[in-house]
Amino acid sequence: MSNEFNERILETISEVVAELWQLPTRPDLEADCCDYVWEHYEENTIPNLIIAFLSTHCDTAISSKDIEAMSLQHKCMMEADSV
Repeated sequence: MSNEFNERILETISEVVAELWQLPTRPDLEADCCDYVWEHYEENTIPNLIIAFLSTHCDTAISSKDIEAMSLQHKCMMEADSV
């Protein structure tokens, strides 16, 4: 592919990712997402690649149920320490 063609693809990726991006406080992840989409551009559509990128990062995310369980565990530990 020519440099001009690659530049146009990169521009399109940046525009689409910026349009769909829902994490304004995480421009670092947005940049990583653009890199991921570029690396996998020929495998799928840009929106599907954004989903794939975010999915790889969500497997280590903490859910509200995780937070509740940690809170309960902490509360039990505090009660055990006070006995």
